[in-house]
Amino acid sequence: MKIKVVLTTAVLIGVLALISAGYCFWLMDHPLSYRWVPVVITSFLLAIFVFIISLVTFFIALIQLRRSPRPPNVPQTRPNI
Repeated sequence: MKIKVVLTTAVLIGVLALISAGYCFWLMDHPLSYRWVPVVITSFLLAIFVFIISLVTFFIALIQLRRSPRPPNVPQTRPNI
């Protein structure tokens, strides 16, 4: 169950990082004052880095989920009365 929480968190962080990177990329296409240019570029690179980390975390957790032992599908037997 813990792996599913990690998967969900990694996906959520990845989506937020992509939204942030897209917004920073959109800001780079508009005229900015010179004092904001390093902030936008740094934020863009940080968002891309966070997305890559969340993507790696997602794949590691997915591999762990696939390798985890599953309980056998044993039908429950009820006593006959």
